Amino acid sequence: MTALRNPLFRRLLAGDAVSSFGSSALYLSLGIWAKDLTGSDSAAGLVFLCLALPGLFSPLYGHAVDRVRRKPLLIAMNAATALIVLPLTLIDSAAELWMLYAVALAYGVAFSVPAYGALLKDILPSAEAASARAALITVRQGVRIASPIVGAAVYQGFGGGTLVVVTAATIVTGTSFLLSIKVVESESEPEPAGRPFLSAVTAGFRYLWSVPLLLRLTLAETIFMATAGLMDTAVFAAIDRGLGQPAAFFGVLTTIQGAGSVVGGALAGLLVNRLGEARGSSVGYAVFAVGAMAFLVPSLPLFLAGAMIYGLAIPLFSVALGTAQHLYVPARLQGRVGAAGGMLSNLTQSVSIITGAALAGVVDYRVMYGIIVVTGLACAAFILLRPAPTPGVTPSVADDAALAAA
Repeated sequence: MTALRNPLFRRLLAGDAVSSFGSSALYLSLGIWAKDLTGSDSAAGLVFLCLALPGLFSPLYGHAVDRVRRKPLLIAMNAATALIVLPLTLIDSAAELWMLYAVALAYGVAFSVPAYGALLKDILPSAEAASARAALITVRQGVRIASPIVGAAVYQGFGGGTLVVVTAATIVTGTSFLLSIKVVESESEPEPAGRPFLSAVTAGFRYLWSVPLLLRLTLAETIFMATAGLMDTAVFAAIDRGLGQPAAFFGVLTTIQGAGSVVGGALAGLLVNRLGEARGSSVGYAVFAVGAMAFLVPSLPLFLAGAMIYGLAIPLFSVALGTAQHLYVPARLQGRVGAAGGMLSNLTQSVSIITGAALAGVVDYRVMYGIIVVTGLACAAFILLRPAPTPGVTPSVADDAALAAA
């Protein structure tokens, strides 16, 4: 991976690995926590709804990201997140379930602010875009191999409060790596005179519409998320009624998925560079559909195989979309374009999570997985049908620095 030769990116990646370990250990345990407090699959699924809902306001976050320096913003966000999770130490019964949902909402805001991807535009030359996105996903998914098991073990052995404290500590540690990075950020591009605030906020949507490849990839993700959210509720029903396992088995499936995503992340950069963003994304959706098929049969080996396969698929379409946004979007539109795509996918994901929670106990979980399979295959075909042309690369300050050094 060529991006690993970049010392700034290596430090950024190390910090992200540390903070992601604690964060994923906690937020993947929130569903288990809600299930244990209430005994309800719907209550567990609503945790993921809270994580997704803040994404509906992504255009506002994206506008802010494009008007300020990204590094100080990320540092402030990380510090706030470390503090926000601490109230979870007070939960000891279902009466405090609202606190769990409130923290999940705050987590969702932190996940929805597109500052990280925007900062990468200033750190990485265009040639390193795909390998950097692949490395990030590989590391983030890699820590999920251990973090769910560690998180579940700490949760079961010492309680949710201890897990919360560990999470806050890892976020603070990860932020220290970010503090050590010196980066020249692109200057803010002034809005045209007289442009209304709403027009500035929605500039990301207009840019997406003007670039057919970005539009096609974003719409495919939006369509996919319209049903993928069903999995957040269906997986608990599948674990309970399909396999007869406790809710904590969700951590095992997540670990297996993480292992698949490590493999997928290692392959994604090479695949996207070789096939291009469109075909690489299409392969990812098709492979995901194959993995979801395994959940249609209540068999432990098939469940584990399915988790591994769709875990492998996620980096393929994620790296493809992230690389396209990095290459074909100007630096000071990165936040709004990323936010526009994030809002669309979070909107449809939120609807599908609500639908899944409403259908839990009414519709067989295999019907939900069947819908996901069909949607994955449809997204793969949608991208390949009448392929969109590849636009020109928009250079960044990192490209200018690399050219000057050469």
